[in-house]
Amino acid sequence: MTERLTKAEIIAELHAVLTEGGWIPSLTSADGPGPLPRKACGLSNVATALAEHSRAGSLPPAAALQLRRAAQAAADALEADRLGNESAVYGMLGAALAYVVQARGVVHVLETPA
Repeated sequence: MTERLTKAEIIAELHAVLTEGGWIPSLTSADGPGPLPRKACGLSNVATALAEHSRAGSLPPAAALQLRRAAQAAADALEADRLGNESAVYGMLGAALAYVVQARGVVHVLETPA
């Protein structure tokens, strides 16, 4: 059986796509908030950065929708963490990661020549 990612690993994956060289800041470099500093690795920073990048005009609308959903799932994970509901935290983090993967898929399809 395959081991599932830990909470910390999911947050690290989300953080990685938002830092310098990550696909999200690369895509939104013209009008986005810029990359997330490598040291700003907390879930609160990730949720805020996802929301800010989702509003970049250079982002394809379908990808922006997925990033908005990812940001909301990350914010919900923060709330669940505050309430001590670890199961909900893990579920929301998984949802946030899935939305980010879907957004990347949308961008990849749009970038692929016909």
